[in-house]
Formats: sequence, structure tokens, C-alpha cells
Amino acid sequence: MFIVWKGKKVVLALLLLILAECALSAFLIVRNLPSKKASLIDFTVVIDAGHGGIDGGVVGADGVKESDLNLAYSKELGALFERAGFAVVYTRKSEGGLYGLPTKGFKLRDMLERKRIIEEARPNLMISVHMNKFGASYRSGPQVFFQEGSEQGRLLAQSLQRAFNDFVGKDREALAGDYFVCRETTCPAVIVECGFLSNEEECRSLQTDKYREQICNVIFNGTMLYLYSA
Repeated sequence: MFIVWKGKKVVLALLLLILAECALSAFLIVRNLPSKKASLIDFTVVIDAGHGGIDGGVVGADGVKESDLNLAYSKELGALFERAGFAVVYTRKSEGGLYGLPTKGFKLRDMLERKRIIEEARPNLMISVHMNKFGASYRSGPQVFFQEGSEQGRLLAQSLQRAFNDFVGKDREALAGDYFVCRETTCPAVIVECGFLSNEEECRSLQTDKYREQICNVIFNGTMLYLYSA
């Protein structure tokens, strides 16, 4: 009996040694990755902060620009994925646009640059972050869109929309349409409208650290549910 237990101790010690060596090797490899944030999972997520530069997107009643909020939410969301071990690529990491000079045709150049970044990253999925606006101020709550005809895009969008519905107490459906940033990607891709800047109360909430953290957590959790069921 003593010999068996001793043998188990030896095996356990060897396993711990192997795991320690593997962890060290993984750390050294990850530390030297050239273009992506250090990641422990062979899975890349592109976070696309919509608009930027002279293209501020929609504007809230208090003057807040969608592009600024998109960037803040994208950074927060990307950090969640990074902490979970995913590789994250951002299409936009500053307030500037992706179009080069602000001359005629800047919007198309901006979209083409986003396409280039996404294609180069070869991601497993893409999330484009936006804010919404509606003529009537009563509309509120997040809405998710996907490319019509994309089955995986639909499943990802539905998972995110369900998570949002649980969070805000609504019963919305993910909506299909034709969107360049989703159409021009081969991976599952969605556009997430985090809320309505035309709703004064929601506009104020969207600018708080607490609500931004909550929304980004919902997006992350909804993505995890999609991956779990895929």
C-alpha cells in the first residue's frame, strides 16, 4: 500500500513538473507574438469601433459623439476578451479615422481599411461597436444586426440579443440586413448598437463607466454562450 502511494507521489511530481515547463514555454511563446496581444487561446476576435475622425457618427442631445463612445466601449470589450486569453485585434485604437486624408471618398477608404485589417487578422469572429439613434426619443435598449444569409452571423447575433434582452428586460429579435463590415468578412460578424443616443436618459447612462462595463460584460457573456453552443 505504501509503495502504491509513493508511486502516485512520483507521478504527481512529474506531472506538476511537466505542467510547469509547458506553462513556461507558453509564456515565452506568447510574450514574443509580434502583432497581437498576448493570448493563451488560438482564437482571434476583431473589435471594430465604428466611425472616427471627421466621421463622428450620430450625436447625442448633449453633444456626445458616437465615435468617442464606440472607442471607449471597444477598448473595454477588448480588454475582457484579452483577460480571458483571447487574441484581440482592434480596427481603431484612437479617435482618428482610418481614411487617411479627410478628402472626398473618405468614408469608402475608411471601410476598405477596416476590411483590410479584418482580413489580415483572419479572425474567428468580429464585433462592430456602434450607438443608435431614432427620430422618437422613447426608443431605448441595445440592438444587434447581422449579415443576411450568414447562418453563423445569425446565431451569434441571436445569442447577443438574448443576453441583451435579459439585461434590459426587452423582447427584441436580432435583425438581418446588408452591412459592409459584415458582408466583407468570412467569419461570423455582428454590429452591436449599444443604445440610443436620441434617448436622453439612455444617452446619460451610456456615458457612465458603470453602464459601459455592464454592456461590455453582456456582449462578452453572449459571445461565450454562442461559442458554447456552436
